[in-house]
Amino acid sequence: MFDMKRKKTIFASILVILVLALALAMNNLQFTHKAHAQAALQNLTQYVNPLTGTQPISQTFSTKPVGGNTFPGADVPFGMVQFSPDTSSNPVGGYSYNDSSIQGFSLTHLSGAGCSIYQDIPFMPYVGSVSSSPGTNFASYGSSFSHSSEVASPGYYSVSLGSPSNVKAELTTTLRTGFGQFTYPASSSSTMLIYSGRSALGNTAATINISSSSKLITGSASSAHFCAGIGSYKVYFAAQFDVPFTKFGTWTGSTLKAGSTSATGNKSGAYVTFTTSANQQVHVRVGVSFVSISNAQANLAAENPSTLSFATAQSNASATWNQWLNKIVVSGSTADMQTFYTALYHSLLFPSTFSDSNGQYRGFDSTNHTLTSGHVQYANFSGWDIYHGLVPLLALLTPSQTSDMMQSLVNDYQQSGCLPKWGLANAQTNIEDGDSADPIIAEAYAFGATSFDTATALQAMLKGATNSGCTSGSYIERPDLSTYLSKGYIPVGTSGVNGTSSATLEYATDDFAISQFAKALGDSTDAATFATRAENWKNVFNTATGYIEPRNSDGTYPSTFKSTSLSGFHDADGAQYTWMVPYNVAGLFSSMGGNSTAVSRLNSFFTKLNAGPTSTNAYLGNEPSEPSPWEYDFAGQPWQTQNTVRNAITQLYSTAPNGLPGNDDLGQLSSWYVWGALGMFPLYPGAGDVVLGSPLFSQVTITLDSGHQILISASGAADNAPYVQSMTVNSASSTQLWQSATTLTNGVSFSYTLGTSPNMSWGTGSGDVPPSF
Repeated sequence: MFDMKRKKTIFASILVILVLALALAMNNLQFTHKAHAQAALQNLTQYVNPLTGTQPISQTFSTKPVGGNTFPGADVPFGMVQFSPDTSSNPVGGYSYNDSSIQGFSLTHLSGAGCSIYQDIPFMPYVGSVSSSPGTNFASYGSSFSHSSEVASPGYYSVSLGSPSNVKAELTTTLRTGFGQFTYPASSSSTMLIYSGRSALGNTAATINISSSSKLITGSASSAHFCAGIGSYKVYFAAQFDVPFTKFGTWTGSTLKAGSTSATGNKSGAYVTFTTSANQQVHVRVGVSFVSISNAQANLAAENPSTLSFATAQSNASATWNQWLNKIVVSGSTADMQTFYTALYHSLLFPSTFSDSNGQYRGFDSTNHTLTSGHVQYANFSGWDIYHGLVPLLALLTPSQTSDMMQSLVNDYQQSGCLPKWGLANAQTNIEDGDSADPIIAEAYAFGATSFDTATALQAMLKGATNSGCTSGSYIERPDLSTYLSKGYIPVGTSGVNGTSSATLEYATDDFAISQFAKALGDSTDAATFATRAENWKNVFNTATGYIEPRNSDGTYPSTFKSTSLSGFHDADGAQYTWMVPYNVAGLFSSMGGNSTAVSRLNSFFTKLNAGPTSTNAYLGNEPSEPSPWEYDFAGQPWQTQNTVRNAITQLYSTAPNGLPGNDDLGQLSSWYVWGALGMFPLYPGAGDVVLGSPLFSQVTITLDSGHQILISASGAADNAPYVQSMTVNSASSTQLWQSATTLTNGVSFSYTLGTSPNMSWGTGSGDVPPSF
């Protein structure tokens, strides 16, 4: 009896040891695999073309050329500085591929905005005497260039300028500084012009100062009125040269002053001249801050010291980009990988860093604040746009940074009293309709970015959406809120919004997001209240016509309504806005008369994919149409979603200079492509689910910050093979057309079999349809 017990004890001990050894081995294997994966980063920057989206082209639906409004210059992910060329036609993004003259290399840009802004502090190399004021004759100091001499890659831009400069310009950046390397010919009149007062929209104020003994130029630029809105900003710079100045001077307007060391005002600037030998490289390091000149200098000292070579800075920027791009590793054709990584690159530019290396930033209350160590304040949220897909992508890939982005919005609220709906720098702009911070915050939380002050975030949402709403000076967070609350819609003739019915849809979407966020935080009362309010889309849906329409105050619908009219709508028409009820597609289809009617209309809608804002067809170059291709899933016809999304990403997107279907809107259109190529989309603004299409690539590995991975394999994947034949999720057969964000963040494996013909039985069961709310 004793021996049996002893044998059992020994056996149990051996078993425990074996289990522990196996666990240790697995842990070591996993650690080794992770370490190997980190050490074996693929070279993915080679697939990125920053020139994509820089060429506006003629479109039948627009009186002027339409483009992505992107910039080709140097930046790092979410960087404060975008050191990039500005060309002669003064395009929105600063650079047009159609131009042949560069007027300067400025430090700040937006990527894909619909209106001009920033483009502050242009630097322009020049060889020759400065005999007339660049303040009024800047075009004469520009230089010709050819695309054949351009190189643009993540974190680096170079171009060989032609007449009259004949200088090679090379640019790179750190997070808060720019670094220029300019190769001059042999000359005693090699010059750099620095425009303090030539921002994209002009300047309300500007200063510049030359310290010849220190080879340092400092100053500031103030500008305002983005998209004709309210709000202004002030940016400071400190530019350190590595060569002595032989001459210098300043200008203001048409007045040029040789030997002057300071200037102020709009159209002001300075020049410095140096003697160069043939092919001499002149370096300028530029710190930027939105707080002060001293902070700009501190940023320079912290990130771009004199010991840092240009080659090392460029290498560092490229390596940073490569690490970010390796968060999603795909396998496919070279052309598809180029389009994918260019889109991912554009998705990782904004929101941008706004706080300095010491943690200070200028708040929405126009005073300076200091963050807790380890955190960053972010700015430039293209609110009306980025809740349609960019924010969930960022939250999935980088929850810590996205949490800081959400805390930044909370900080903006605490300093101004209102959430911003399109915040620029540290100011409200009062542009666009809707209260888009609500879905931005809610969906970031739903996709894993939860480390921010959620209680205050919900408080801010409720303040902006109830009673008299929120105002801050001339900023109104939800114009016409009282009418919306009393009637359940915004009637025709109401002032304060760009489109009464489109604003109603935006407010209803915002209410849905509040409902989801409140529910996630355990606030069941507000969750229920705002879920009811989210159904206000029905109050502008005319059941007699089957369209979202403008509605009169007395409840009638105007008899003059045309589905292609912009009356009552913003940047799209009634035919396009009718599909923008992404959280209750089942309810929308029912109101239309059922799934068969909805599918028939969708089929007609997608006979053109990007028809512009006054068409009965889709306008996928604009956010209101972006949910629509995914809505076939709700009618039990997933093969139509698979085909339509595939047609969109292969026909509307490329790496050509005109390879974006519309304004990139700080990465939103690019993020739509990324999701489409992955075969899923975060359709619900504020809810943590994705609806499924089909992956473009045979293999996808998404590595999350937690170490978990999303693995996607697709047998038969090809551009012309969008149709799902079968799918497994974690090795179990599945026909379900959606997955939760939790499934993604916990790590999951999808395995698809794809084909060139639709499988009309897969994913068609009543239990396969994604949820509607």
